[in-house]
Amino acid sequence: MVKLPVNRDTDVIMLINKEDVFIPDDLLLVDLFEKSSPNPIFIWYPQPSSVSMPRTKLHEIYGSIGVLPISKSVQRKESSTLDCEIKEVSPREALIKRELIRLVLGYLSDPSINMDANKRQLSVKALLDVNVFETEGLISVSYSLSLSSGKNINATACEMIRWERETSKLFSQKIERLSGQKDRIQFATYFAQAIAEGLLWEKEDRIAELSELIKLGWLLDFEEEAIAFLLKTKNLQIFMEDEEFLKSAFSTLPGEAK
Repeated sequence: MVKLPVNRDTDVIMLINKEDVFIPDDLLLVDLFEKSSPNPIFIWYPQPSSVSMPRTKLHEIYGSIGVLPISKSVQRKESSTLDCEIKEVSPREALIKRELIRLVLGYLSDPSINMDANKRQLSVKALLDVNVFETEGLISVSYSLSLSSGKNINATACEMIRWERETSKLFSQKIERLSGQKDRIQFATYFAQAIAEGLLWEKEDRIAELSELIKLGWLLDFEEEAIAFLLKTKNLQIFMEDEEFLKSAFSTLPGEAK
């Protein structure tokens, strides 16, 4: 099979080279590339959806003949510099809250992750040691998608936060500029993803799960009682050695126990 059907916002179905058609498994990337590509690039689905041929089944069929998911086809590149003024702020006043660390330690204590106390505390220390910089500008990331013709489709997205683990720097859009629930959920999503990727870069299959947990914690303002309840609902707990680590890490802040 050389060509596959695609369509976009019309009743017209086109046939495109199989190498230039992608499975839309990431809707954020789909939205980005639908705006950037002059031609449709995502596989066709019957509308309305067919009970006898659900999308999951179509994905399996397309995948079996070599069609790739968009998430595995794009090249991602973060801008090396920020084209705007940045200001260093106190990490634990800005983003790295005590209850965030508690939530992360609780998750990393899950036996299925197989991470002992020393290793999870070392992982969390990398987060505690970051230098946080705020900016009123945009934090951009570029995506490139290669086609069989040799041409590339390029797209740029704006993220609200970035953790550069190698330099221990975390760049964040100024939180005071957030307005409305859409801004809140967007920031929570990008923040959670950045933290989860930075912590679990060796365990990529667990990133999405931790990201969802952190996102919910952020939307709860990392309020102590809410986080304690959230941990219980996920059957997660903090062990004594982690409580001692947490107490020590935040003991120098005003109002914290000495």
